[in-house]
Amino acid sequence: MKRLAALTGVVLAVMVASGAAWARVEQAAPQSLAVAQLRVVTANLDFHRAEAARRDWNTIGPEADIVFVQEAKYVRMRDILGDGWAVRQDTSSEDRQGSAVIIRKSAVKSIGELQLVKGVDASACPGGGIMTRWIARVDVQLHNNRWIRVASLHMPPDRCQTGLGSPYARMADSVVAFANRSDRLLVLGADWNKVVDSDPNEIGARTGLKPRGPDSGLRIDGFYVSQAIGTQGLEFLPQTGDNKHRPVKMNITVPAP
Repeated sequence: MKRLAALTGVVLAVMVASGAAWARVEQAAPQSLAVAQLRVVTANLDFHRAEAARRDWNTIGPEADIVFVQEAKYVRMRDILGDGWAVRQDTSSEDRQGSAVIIRKSAVKSIGELQLVKGVDASACPGGGIMTRWIARVDVQLHNNRWIRVASLHMPPDRCQTGLGSPYARMADSVVAFANRSDRLLVLGADWNKVVDSDPNEIGARTGLKPRGPDSGLRIDGFYVSQAIGTQGLEFLPQTGDNKHRPVKMNITVPAP
């Protein structure tokens, strides 16, 4: 009987200890999902076609969970990527195809459909006109259940930046309006065609978004991010082909809802 009592005591002790350990796991699981961590990359593909864009992707893809693509009007990204990627790109016309969002499926919980928001109408700028430019927007649910809004865009070049009513100024106003009416946390990746950290056209001042650009080199590619999103590790990726741009990578942390 004494041996049975002792054995019973040991079993109970193990059960209690196991229960305590399980409770700790149960408590730890929600905490582990409190913050979602993602790698975001913005990349101007310089109008590369399929083969060159595939080589670009060998540099970009391994470093990214979400990619903001610009100048992609000559390549259907779906045609060069595997099934592990969700491609959000409107290929119905060159102007709509230019900006796209590409998402690693395993990095997120759910991915919405593409919505295009007009940035600025086509314009005959001095030295060469531009097509209509769009803000390519996608809503994404992260593994911590937070929904965020991500968008890729390409601001007009130098030749379209002169004057208060310039195409650049009008598109900056469109970005501000888009951000201010958003009901989700935002990450915007773009070729801004101005130094990002200088807050071109006061986009950050007018929206509360944080500008995040590289500290050296060509500093026109980068991000605007909601204040609640943490940002770390901003860096250039290696050069892709003969493109004057270099992809820019950043790590973000997004709190649970």
